[in-house]
Amino acid sequence: MEKLAYFSKTPGIGGMLKSEPEHFCVEEISQKGEVFAKGEKVSRQADSSKPQESASRFTHFILEKRNWNTNQALGRIADELHIGVAKLSCAGTKDRTAISTQLCSAFRIEPEKLLSLHIKDISINGAWGASKPVEMGDLLGNRFTIKVEGAKVAGESASGNVERIASELNGKIVNYFGEQRFGSNRRNTHLVGADIVRNDFKRAIENYLSFIDEREDEEARMARKNLADTQDYQQALKEFPGYLKYERTLLGLLAENPYDYVNAMRKLPRTLSLMFVHAFQSQLLNELLSERVKEEVFDAEEGEYYCKENSYGFPDIEAKSERNEAGKSWLVCKIIGFETKESDISEREKKILEKYELTPASFKIKSFPELSSKGSARTFFTPIKDFAFEPTECVFKFELSAGSYATIVMREFLDLEK
Repeated sequence: MEKLAYFSKTPGIGGMLKSEPEHFCVEEISQKGEVFAKGEKVSRQADSSKPQESASRFTHFILEKRNWNTNQALGRIADELHIGVAKLSCAGTKDRTAISTQLCSAFRIEPEKLLSLHIKDISINGAWGASKPVEMGDLLGNRFTIKVEGAKVAGESASGNVERIASELNGKIVNYFGEQRFGSNRRNTHLVGADIVRNDFKRAIENYLSFIDEREDEEARMARKNLADTQDYQQALKEFPGYLKYERTLLGLLAENPYDYVNAMRKLPRTLSLMFVHAFQSQLLNELLSERVKEEVFDAEEGEYYCKENSYGFPDIEAKSERNEAGKSWLVCKIIGFETKESDISEREKKILEKYELTPASFKIKSFPELSSKGSARTFFTPIKDFAFEPTECVFKFELSAGSYATIVMREFLDLEK
């Protein structure tokens, strides 16, 4: 994966993120602009304007977790409540190595049951009746408090570097997708997605099963290497560790039907398979944004527009505006998909599609229509709100809009190799 261009020029201070969950705190900002603060209890009443039955079909609750990713935490809660995890939903996903808070919902579960749960490193900071579920995207953004360990530049020098970088960023960051988008233990989701979009499911399956990343443990790496060398699915089923349940599901089908790659992919949850395609689209956008940062091209190109800010000060891509309207407009770029019009494709987008031997129509996947992706939009930049740096403990604080990555902000401040 190519190194993304930096927007700032000043060398960073070095250091490491997420050495401990306590060093990376993520607090969700609700659609009404309320921050769900760590350790803070939230009290609400059910919607009295609704009939009692309607107002209590769902329970909204504030989940605080340490060292759990969102899906793992909701799965554990579902187990404790003896329900299917499909009855739980959330506004956004949060990474594992962190302390995070977020809004979630449960169907037909009383608030008291959630409040009485006792699960290690999980707490429910409030629960109340509601008439609707929490859906993905029901948030404005997140507030981050991040402590950096092992900085190479410290004290007044660190403050000086951070101040200069903040000045160069001028309250915004290039809205790249962060590395989490491309896999947690293995950075290959975009590679699998590229194979799917090319309709090469054999290669997609092989990539998913055999791609090796040093972040995985030795047992998994050896099993993947042996499969890559032998292509023996039956033997791989004996060697792949039990916790790689999705891989083992694919291997089970391929052991009986070695060439049935499309149906093997159908064995994965659709959300996971679709994540591969979305990761590839994200990689394309990252490459395009990086190229424009290098060239310092920040004006709208074909098919792009400007949008307004919402009341909280974050971009609202649904609210189109004139450029620099009241100094609060944001350039909106395309995430290319099958609904992207040829007339809206810029020259640089044509080149990157040619590089991967694709067209917008490639994202309509005929052999697996459920994975087709129509494309979407994302701002070129996103604001960094309420930025602060405390040099003694090397702690950064700031807010970002939903879908933007704190790791992208932090790489500007940490990287010494600009």
